[in-house]
Amino acid sequence: MDIQAYINEVWPKLHALAEPAFKEVRTAAFLADFLRKLGYDVTENVGNTTALTAVLDSGKPGPTVAVRTDMDCLLFKNEDGSLAPIHACGHDAHMTIALGVAKLLQEQGLACGRVKILCQPAEEIGRGALAMLEAGALDDVQYALGYHVMPKDMARSGQIIAQINWTACTLMEGEIRGLAAHGSQPHLGVNAIDAGAAIVNAINALHSNPLLGGSIKTTRFMGGAGSLNAICDKVSIGFDLRSTSNAEMLVLRRKVEDIVVNTAKVYGAEADCHIVGTCPAAEADPSLLALTQEVISAELGAGGLIPAANITVGEDFNFFKQERPQLKTASLGIGCDLEPRLHDRDMHFDHSALANAINVLTNLTQRILCVKP
Repeated sequence: MDIQAYINEVWPKLHALAEPAFKEVRTAAFLADFLRKLGYDVTENVGNTTALTAVLDSGKPGPTVAVRTDMDCLLFKNEDGSLAPIHACGHDAHMTIALGVAKLLQEQGLACGRVKILCQPAEEIGRGALAMLEAGALDDVQYALGYHVMPKDMARSGQIIAQINWTACTLMEGEIRGLAAHGSQPHLGVNAIDAGAAIVNAINALHSNPLLGGSIKTTRFMGGAGSLNAICDKVSIGFDLRSTSNAEMLVLRRKVEDIVVNTAKVYGAEADCHIVGTCPAAEADPSLLALTQEVISAELGAGGLIPAANITVGEDFNFFKQERPQLKTASLGIGCDLEPRLHDRDMHFDHSALANAINVLTNLTQRILCVKP
């Protein structure tokens, strides 16, 4: 297989097929057709979504190794107000890598076990991995390999991070309900803005273990859209929670909910708080991490290996391990001189660096299949 010729042919096609979460219809069709032509057993519309799986079976006993790619793109607003679907998070690169791995494995053949390509929708809204889990797509999997193209300041072309330590993140939204009144008679109303301001101050006073990177930020405060001489009766408030610890994230969520509900009561208001979206932190498997580092070093040399790196971004691949604790997982960071940053509509990267990812993930998969339990 001429990997660079393959990348030059496939990446532009996937890049042009940019589709947002759960609407990856043409993208999924392209992937299914490509994998079916390689001889993989393809299952489409997994969980009644655009998700699909593709299995290559050696016919010999052994583990099942999943290679996961996400499929969705981001939406950007144009000057005329229209929305432009753009692969600005690298999912086009991820799909190119997954298909390249699938092709190489098919050409090389498997010594034992099975390989399962997971084509996952809706990573950008944190719901695609859960949809595949609920559909049972991971029930027969023992190893799951994830990866992501990384910004240039984290990994350069010719480098691969053996484990990305993704951060747990939760987005929460609260509503505070007071009582409207005329501005001249504030004692007859309940000002939701007063309660909201007290909630923000209480949130800002929370402290957590700095070694765990816990943080809570108020990211939305909306209310008082009526007359300037009216007491505000409703406020919408939003929060962004982060932690490197899944256990601490549970604590932070409870604290936010308690503060929102109970502080509002002090001011005579009512409030509720709910989770809008969440992703768990990465939980790497030590034995698989050691093997991943060994494979990267063998492929790229000692200078090409970055053992591990922390990032404050969330990734829903981590739901696989959280919901299936018996899984052994790895999450690699692909260096490709990516600039200026992820989620920038002008994001670009060195396409030739995808060859490193294809080779490393193919070799890692083959090594895992040869591991004796």
